[in-house]
Amino acid sequence: MKKITFFLAVLFAGTFAAAQTVPLQVIFKFNNIVEGYDHNCKAEVFVDGTSVGVSAVVKESKGTVFTVDVPAGTHAIKVVNFAEYEGNWEEHSIENNYSIDCTFEEQAHRFKKKNKLYLVYDIDSQAYSGWGKAPKIKKPKKSKNAEG
Repeated sequence: MKKITFFLAVLFAGTFAAAQTVPLQVIFKFNNIVEGYDHNCKAEVFVDGTSVGVSAVVKESKGTVFTVDVPAGTHAIKVVNFAEYEGNWEEHSIENNYSIDCTFEEQAHRFKKKNKLYLVYDIDSQAYSGWGKAPKIKKPKKSKNAEG
């Protein structure tokens, strides 16, 4: 009987460890939105190609913070921002006639304990991302020949 109990304890412990998840907090915002183009948007998080959660719908100018549970360990991650245009949701991408691509992708990120991913989509320049703390945004260089 002790052997059966031990076997079941090991089996359940292994199952619990394999199913362990950790929180991933995603913070996204847009900078330099062109007047009249402040779309409703949402972000979807994929881990190893499987959707693990979607943010609330917000205006690009507001951005948002949301948390999803991801499996502990090393995994591929992809965060796709979607914009609502004429009642349809589409990827916020250059291919769909937007100014910049708003997709973050990393092939192997190690998820442990708490994770924070900051995504800043700057319409004038590019997308910036940072793990753990907000990325530093590079200010555009002023032209030496600029007229004032």
